[in-house]
Amino acid sequence: MSEKTAGALCDVPGGSIWYEVLNAGAPGTPVVTVHGGPGTPHGYLRSLADLLPGHPVVVYDQLGCGRSTRPADPGLWHLERFVDELDALIAALGLERFHLLGHSFGTMIACDFALRGGPRRPDRLVLVSPVLNVRKYEDDMRNLLFRLPPETAQAFTDAMRTGRYDTPAFAEASIDFAERHMCRTEWPDELLEATVGSAADVRDAMWGPTEFRLTGNLRTYDRTAQLAELGPETLFLCGEHDFVPPRACQAYARAVPGAEALVIPGASHMPHVEAPELFAKELLSRIADFDCNAAGQK
Repeated sequence: MSEKTAGALCDVPGGSIWYEVLNAGAPGTPVVTVHGGPGTPHGYLRSLADLLPGHPVVVYDQLGCGRSTRPADPGLWHLERFVDELDALIAALGLERFHLLGHSFGTMIACDFALRGGPRRPDRLVLVSPVLNVRKYEDDMRNLLFRLPPETAQAFTDAMRTGRYDTPAFAEASIDFAERHMCRTEWPDELLEATVGSAADVRDAMWGPTEFRLTGNLRTYDRTAQLAELGPETLFLCGEHDFVPPRACQAYARAVPGAEALVIPGASHMPHVEAPELFAKELLSRIADFDCNAAGQK
């Protein structure tokens, strides 16, 4: 792998994406990260490089957000193109071996990339806060809505009923929800900047303006029938208070023979930020085991 230490551009379908290789000289198998969103830049994942010091960590901004180009063509905002984008980046980096870590919406991209098969298959697939069945996700979110404080739940319900997502009540409810189920510790600058810097056009085309009802083109996404094809190298991970609940994470793992599910106590949707030491310990132990087994087979 080349010794890239600063950001660069990579041509992908529809434009160019910005990427960077952190810990570029580290000896371990590279870890390619896929951020969530849609439309949220990668910055909140940069701390993974500090948690995985022995591994190069590839971060990038998906097309339409962050430092990548922002084309105005709404026809680009579909999942298959984002999978093609990831494939183009891995090919450009010349990676023969790599681990693939997707977070939230990024788990859809990472899962579909792995299901494609072909010559560029990840050694270890790590799906953090996985969303692999949107109908089940919406059911879980409705159940969560009923457990929120009444004024918070009412604000979300009113917004969905009226289509008004620009009211003070909705803004306050979103903050309350985020502090309970997105990140329960102090938000680092990188997370705040990524949240503020989200691209609304990409988000709305694929997802929608609220977590509680999907109106974008991902609303029919469901890969539960194909999960058994992922293989035992798959690791599912979420936080105890994640809005992707532990029971969903564990159900996905049960569908993959030999896969494992981990729940980080006290954390929510950003376990690498909320419980970095535990997150790193659990992830590193499994990556190290896989790398040692692979080395022993040579």
